[in-house]
Amino acid sequence: MTETVNRARGEVSLRLAGRDFRLRPTFAALAETETMTGCGLVVLARRFLDGSYGIRDVVAVLLPALKAGGAVMEGEVGDLVLDSGLLAVAPACAALLAAALAPGEATANPL
Repeated sequence: MTETVNRARGEVSLRLAGRDFRLRPTFAALAETETMTGCGLVVLARRFLDGSYGIRDVVAVLLPALKAGGAVMEGEVGDLVLDSGLLAVAPACAALLAAALAPGEATANPL
């Protein structure tokens, strides 16, 4: 990745289909995630922790955070997730949600 992630801001790095990206949990990105999933961040984080998340949840976390991190890739996120593997991408989503829910704390990957 050409730009490093700022962990103090809750940013998470993610490699999708051989490309490095930065996920940034801005207010707008998190609000868009809630709109896309139809639930709050705590409920969504629980889905990732208990394994009941789906591909739509993953895309709903990734797409707004990727845009906030500087990537514009509306149509390709779902395909990139499938190319990389859902189980390989989910930990970055969980880490992003954990960082958003507990800012400033050491957020080890919860998955």
